[in-house]
Amino acid sequence: MNKWIKYISISIVGISLSACGDNFLDIKPLSIYTPENVYVDKEGFDGVLINLRKGLRADFYGQGGGLGAELIASDIAISANKQQDAIHNFDTQVLPTGTGATYDFHEIWDRGFKQVRNANVILARIDGGHFDSEKIKNAIIAEAYFHRAYWYYRFVNLFGDVPFLNNEYTEPKFNFYTHSRKAILRKITEDMKFAVQWLPQTVVSGAVSQGAGYHLLAKIQLADSDFEGAVQSASAVIEGGLYALMTSRFGVDASDPLYNTIWDLHQKENKSSSLNKEGILVVQDRFGFPDAEAANGTRSMRKFVPAWWNTYIKDPNGKRGMIDTRGNEFLIKVGRGVGYVRPCSYHNYEIWKNAGNDLRHNNTVNWFSTDKFIYNNPASKYFGQPVDIQYTNPIDTIHCWYPFPYYKVYVEDEELPDSPEGGHSDWYVFRLAETYLIRAEAYFWLNQKDKASKDINAVRSRANATPISSNEVTIKYILDERARELFAEEFRKSEITRIAFIMAEKGVNGYSLQDFSKKNFWYDHVMEKNEFYKADGKILWGPNVYKISPFHVLWPIPANAIDSNTGGVINQNIGYVGCEKNGVPLETIDNNQ
Repeated sequence: MNKWIKYISISIVGISLSACGDNFLDIKPLSIYTPENVYVDKEGFDGVLINLRKGLRADFYGQGGGLGAELIASDIAISANKQQDAIHNFDTQVLPTGTGATYDFHEIWDRGFKQVRNANVILARIDGGHFDSEKIKNAIIAEAYFHRAYWYYRFVNLFGDVPFLNNEYTEPKFNFYTHSRKAILRKITEDMKFAVQWLPQTVVSGAVSQGAGYHLLAKIQLADSDFEGAVQSASAVIEGGLYALMTSRFGVDASDPLYNTIWDLHQKENKSSSLNKEGILVVQDRFGFPDAEAANGTRSMRKFVPAWWNTYIKDPNGKRGMIDTRGNEFLIKVGRGVGYVRPCSYHNYEIWKNAGNDLRHNNTVNWFSTDKFIYNNPASKYFGQPVDIQYTNPIDTIHCWYPFPYYKVYVEDEELPDSPEGGHSDWYVFRLAETYLIRAEAYFWLNQKDKASKDINAVRSRANATPISSNEVTIKYILDERARELFAEEFRKSEITRIAFIMAEKGVNGYSLQDFSKKNFWYDHVMEKNEFYKADGKILWGPNVYKISPFHVLWPIPANAIDSNTGGVINQNIGYVGCEKNGVPLETIDNNQ
């Protein structure tokens, strides 16, 4: 299979070579892989599908990544990193010309369109292949549709109106035009309705199943305000018999009474286990894999854990209380955090009011509360005692001292065992708990709050949380439950923007599509819940202040994509330089695009 992967990797971009006429430079290959002799059978197309599956991983790995970028652009977190290119002030740092390296919004655009092009290679060439059955051919088409739809779902909730690429392009093209978000949603809905008919029910770990197809279709239908359709698609997963919320102990720690089902669900050895009936789509990345993700794997302990080891943390005598000397017992347990994604009080405290026996906030093993930080410097007189934060400058608690969900972020680090940052691990893309919450939201919009509360309570009861009544169901409560259940899994900014579009279309609370860049639910909700952005430029961190504006509901289209498109028009989002040149988005997607 490696030969196909190597070919596909170099075929993504055009290659131009020039050489002297010397005969010794003539290439005499033993074999040549070209589109004409690669894309001829199932094995050839499987090579592209493997690349598409790998393309889902990058968001969940590294110290920022796509997941981190979405979280710091939401109600739930900020960047506590003090570096110059860490995004704090969206007004000055989130621009069409660039958005920094750690949280690179434009990288999501580039990587996503690369994957769209890969999917289009399959769709353009599939009829030239030879397959043992129509079922095999259609399953390949179905997964290609899934990946293209996956990325366009992200695009329309991050960037809004964007060009829809419906063909494979074998030569440079400079005349793309922007399509409307609604036109794209209609197109990917149509594609996914075909896909769910042909995707296999059971697949190898990391591949796309019919359940993953229905889960994505439900999200797309929600985004398009097709709430009945979303209920039907989510129900196909929930009631299909292949998936179930995990309610009993399983996996590597199942015999240890210290832990619980929630802990089991998020251990790296269990995510792709055949015992786990909850994982719908799980990206594969394990230590020792030939194609393991770079940069030491997930780096989840570096990303989500505070910089507790910093010299700012003093003991009552004013001496350094915390150290990060390699091999230190506390360091190995907690990891050398830096707070690239620092949850705000909404996630750390507000959503856990009256948590009761909720296992997701279990302070024994799952939740790392601030009273668990201990002075770990043997030279301190207070060694082994809880940290008393009153002896630390309060502003330093931004990145040095806050609670976090230990069961989610702890990943044993095989590469850095003495100073762990979070090692290689599979990671959930789609999980059945989210399917329940998708259906609950669809029921909410249909004003069937009794059914919505039933789905929410399925998730809450599994976590041993107190059930809610139907009159407690609101869109904000659903967001609260998503925050409790899906932290470090969901693309939070995309989901809130999706809700903002629904509210604007329905005219809820005075929101409208015409005024979307000036007044929208995403901004109002972020400003209500995220105390750092709510301060509106009054909190200075490193060289920047924390600040965000209503038009950041949509991220800027990269300037190089617009500027290089000399024969067409790619619109810029309102609020960014270049939007004055916008045209009317296309409402029809055809085979010429």
